[in-house]
Amino acid sequence: MKRNVFLPAVLIMPLYFHQASAQNSLDSLSIDSIVRTLPEVMVKGERPLAVVHGSAITYDLPRIIEKKGVDNVFDAIKELPGITEKNGEYQLANRSVTISLNGKVMSLTSDQMNQLLKSIPVSRLEKADVMYSAPAKSQVRGALINIRLKNGAQSEVPLQGEFNVAYNQNHHAMFGERASFLYHTGKFTLDAMYLHSHGKTFKVTNEDSRHSLNDRTMHEIKDHQTIFVKQFGHEYRISTEYEFAKNHNLSLAYQANYSNRDIYSDYTGDIVGRTFSTRRTWLHNIKLDYQTPFGMKAGAEATYYHDPEKQNLQSVTPTGYLNFLADNDQRVNVWRYYLSQEHQLKDNWNLNYGVWYKQSINHSLQLYQNLSETSYIRQKEDIANTYIGLGKNWNNKFILDASLAAEYYHSPQWHQWNIYPTLNLTYVHTPSNIWVLSFSTDRTYPEYWTMNNFTVYSNGGYDEITGNPYLKPAKSYQTNIVWVLKNKYHLVAGFNYVDDYFIQTPYQRPDRLATVFKYVNLNYQQQAFTQAVFPHKFGSWLDSRLTLTGVWMHEKCDDFYDIPFNRAIIYGMVQMSNVITLGTNPDLSLTVDGMIRSKAHQAIYDLPGSGKLDLGLRWQFWKKQAVLHVFCNDLFETSSINPRIDYKGQYMNMDFSCYREVGVSLTVKFGGYKAKKSDNVNTSRFRK
Repeated sequence: MKRNVFLPAVLIMPLYFHQASAQNSLDSLSIDSIVRTLPEVMVKGERPLAVVHGSAITYDLPRIIEKKGVDNVFDAIKELPGITEKNGEYQLANRSVTISLNGKVMSLTSDQMNQLLKSIPVSRLEKADVMYSAPAKSQVRGALINIRLKNGAQSEVPLQGEFNVAYNQNHHAMFGERASFLYHTGKFTLDAMYLHSHGKTFKVTNEDSRHSLNDRTMHEIKDHQTIFVKQFGHEYRISTEYEFAKNHNLSLAYQANYSNRDIYSDYTGDIVGRTFSTRRTWLHNIKLDYQTPFGMKAGAEATYYHDPEKQNLQSVTPTGYLNFLADNDQRVNVWRYYLSQEHQLKDNWNLNYGVWYKQSINHSLQLYQNLSETSYIRQKEDIANTYIGLGKNWNNKFILDASLAAEYYHSPQWHQWNIYPTLNLTYVHTPSNIWVLSFSTDRTYPEYWTMNNFTVYSNGGYDEITGNPYLKPAKSYQTNIVWVLKNKYHLVAGFNYVDDYFIQTPYQRPDRLATVFKYVNLNYQQQAFTQAVFPHKFGSWLDSRLTLTGVWMHEKCDDFYDIPFNRAIIYGMVQMSNVITLGTNPDLSLTVDGMIRSKAHQAIYDLPGSGKLDLGLRWQFWKKQAVLHVFCNDLFETSSINPRIDYKGQYMNMDFSCYREVGVSLTVKFGGYKAKKSDNVNTSRFRK
């Protein structure tokens, strides 16, 4: 029910890449460089930030961010080569990416996932596995990032922990307090964490519309909207694990989230009025996992999500007076079960297979109290998936990872079988000349709320956010090829094709003064992209990285109301990241990150160019047990993209507020903090 402007994500491919060798692996080194002295010979080497393990590129993420001033896992993931952020969600290779923790995927929305990742301190990070086409055994499709967290057994200190306090200020201030604890004794581990966030946000939107009606009249509507939000939230998690023996353990985890938001919207101009909304959101998730030493894994998971909203709108528009009280409610119950098995065969072959089943029930309600109108929908969804995968390593020259999944999907709208092949092939010509080819297919289902026949009003009632019960799932095909030269320079090319691609796009109705925001299916969206990455170190004081990206995008829709479109554009982006070491005693570093993006298209939107410059100063002190980070993001307030529509009689200009953000955070550790693993939940289709 939210109104979104969907902006094209730009691909940033891996920065560092190194093929692991069975005879000469550097992954176990504990220092950044090696210096060996022989008679009249000195050889210098540098520990790689990434190695290849089958279909995954494993990054040493703690080293990538060690001087960046990052204090939580959510911000750390954004520093991975190839990752961009779009509308609060991660993207890899111009596609949405799933996040798992220690190989486990759970059922949270992107907002819920972000909250969980923000509650995990960065000191827990061990590695990050990036897969452009995840194999079927991961039980997800498409791009995947698996975050590996340190095990409490790695430390002899039984009780460890970390405290963090943070303050962020743009127009208003937000605050956060986080505590994490880990207790480990013998074969038993107890892990707990808590995050409290609170404060206020403020946004301004100016909208200029020229609205043409069937009677050939033209109405110019200019309005000014301010949104003020008072909010606080709690995120907490507790998990236990008992390790019977190596690779033989039982774990139980419970996590919950509560969010309280009071939203005040005021309108002036041709639309005058006010809207007051309250949202009180709850999430509960519990997950049980069992792993055996002979390769079998089994698990069960239950998720409860509840998002009630009350809205009181009073406004005067060019067509009349609006006054109503509305209740919008969504409740989702999800159950998931899985069983899998892996075998290591002769001659470096491996085999994996498994099955998983997921059932979800979505209850959605809309009630207009003063109009006595009530709508209720109950949607039940069942997904049964079975898969098989095969892998082979030929003397570290060719590495194959192939899998095939068959899936049955059942809902009131769809009943269908789908087949999903995945292929990953790595070719190592020499250790400094590596090629990686991947191919995958996927099917994306709309969020539950977008398939309802409800209407929610925004912008004083002039904007109508409408569901679409006939929205079809999108089927996508992706292929990527990466060429890595001298273990650091990259040339990347890829192609993505999405059939029945769906997106939320506005349309000015010709029969009355109203703009409808609704998800619609396009014929297709296709993208071809190329990219080059140039990392370089200037001595011991400057570490830089330059990324150049170009994208050709084509979107076609023959059934977009009465104005079909067929649009293509080429756009590009330049990114520069710099870490400057100011000193080692005291330990000070400065980060300077910049980005420039050219204009682009999205459906009938025209998106102007944008850019930003971020600065950060990091000070590590108190025997490296404390870190102070001071930052300023979007220094020149140029990151906002203000979309414009001027297409076949549709005309609209939007101007979104953009504020410089300054902030400071302090992190203090005790007990030589080593932390336990945790899981994530996929709720990408819940209402946000």
